[in-house]
This record gives sequence, structure tokens and C-alpha cells, in this order.
Amino acid sequence: MKKHLMLSAALVTGLLGTAAQAADFGVYPAPVEPVYVPQSYDWTGFYVGINGGYGGGVMEHPYLVYGEDEPTPALAPLSVGTIPDAPPGTIGIIGGSADVTSGGFVGGAQIGYNHQWDQFVLGIEADIQGSTIDGRVSADAEFLEDFLLPEGSALSFDAGSRLDWFATLRPRLGYAHDRFMVYVTGGLAWGQVTSSINGEFSIGEDDSESEPFSVSETTQRIGWTVGGGIEYALLDNVTFKTEYLYTNLGQEELFNLELGEFGLVMDSAVSFHTVRAGLNFRF
Repeated sequence: MKKHLMLSAALVTGLLGTAAQAADFGVYPAPVEPVYVPQSYDWTGFYVGINGGYGGGVMEHPYLVYGEDEPTPALAPLSVGTIPDAPPGTIGIIGGSADVTSGGFVGGAQIGYNHQWDQFVLGIEADIQGSTIDGRVSADAEFLEDFLLPEGSALSFDAGSRLDWFATLRPRLGYAHDRFMVYVTGGLAWGQVTSSINGEFSIGEDDSESEPFSVSETTQRIGWTVGGGIEYALLDNVTFKTEYLYTNLGQEELFNLELGEFGLVMDSAVSFHTVRAGLNFRF
């Protein structure tokens, strides 16, 4: 009898322990695996930034020597600019272009605003750049007797242009994927160009008549620009961008000189490419 009681007590104790363990399992829920939700970056807002890079292109200096009373000879075609017109009452004797391959560094600041709809970003940006883009070229033109001048007459000069600064105002249209955006841009451009020429116009093989000249002119130009870039958000309020722009500031007259019985008119046609990188700080 005693053995039966001890066995029954052990059995009851075991059942109670198993029930307690089962109750413990019921108190704590099974662990749930965390679900990763990618962060959605919002490009909407104002920003200011800085940038720097390199620029260059071919600056053309179309020129024309003009005189009187004879038919105009065929003049060389230009890829960007056009040869200047002869003044009223004169005719062109010979024309061409002194083309300058220029290059230099650019750097400046920008300010803008973006607004995002779904994955599309529409914005506007203004920037201003200092520039060291510069180039000079030397040219010589020997005139034949058919051009109303004694054989051996010649025009020799060196000419060049320097882009002092330029600014743009451009809308931007982008496509964003979280923190990464690609965009196209284009709009208004204006800048300041300093051009100069130093040379000599000689008549006859013996240089019996010689007209040295030197002119420097600073002009402000209005033109257009177009390009594109990519931008990436390094932090919530700091983005990094790289950008390409083609800018054309048009063609304007530099000077119109009287050289004895003849004249020399020269224009400047300015266009260039820039590649730059920068940081934007959002607020």
C-alpha cells in the first residue's frame, strides 16, 4: 500500500511539472523575423551648394578685311560664327577666322529648389562661376594682287579670348530612385568675355606702308546652355552631383579698324563645354 501511494505521488508530480512547462510555453509567443522596409528619400526642398570643374572649347574670331568697288571674293565658311558683313559702301576683300582652342578651370556656387512627384523631380537652379578659360592663336594672311592690294601685302596678328565669369538659370527635370537621381537641364546663360588682338597690316613686299594695331574689348553676353547630370544623397541633407553643360554665348563684334585705305572688322563667337562636381546642402 505504501508503495502504491509513493508511485501515485510521483506520477502526479510529473504530470504537474509537464503541465507547468506547457503553461510556460503558452505565455511567450514565437519570435517574429524583422521585415526590412527600404527608406524613401524625398528630394523636395531648397538647397545651396558649391562646385568646381574644368571647361574648354573653340572660341572663334571671324574677321574681314574690306575695301572699295570690286566684287566680293568667295570667303571661307565657319563652323560656328559667320564672317562679319562689310560696312555700307565697301566690299569684303578677304575673310576667315582665327580659331582658339581654349581651356581652364571653373568654380562657383549654386542655389535651387526641387519638388518631387512620385519618382519625378522638377526643380530650378541658378549658379554663378568664376572662370580661367582662356586661349590665344596667331594667324597670318597673305593677300594676292587679285584682292586689290599689291602682291606681298599681309595681315599678321595674334588674337584671344578669356571667359571671366558666367552664370546660368535653368529648370531641371529628374528621375529619382530613392537617394539616386539623374536629370536633364537647360536654360539661360550669360557671362563676361575679354577679347584682344595685336597685329600689323602691311602693304607691299617691302612693307612700305605698315599699320600696327592693338585692341582689347570686354563684353557681356547672353546665350543659352543645355546638359545633364547625376546626384546622390550622401546624408539626409547633403548631396553630391556631377554635371555636364554646353554653353553658347553667341557672336558679337569686337572692333572695326581703319587701316589706311582699308578696314578690318573682327567678331568673337564664344561657346564652351564644362564638366564639374559639387555638393548641395539641403534645408
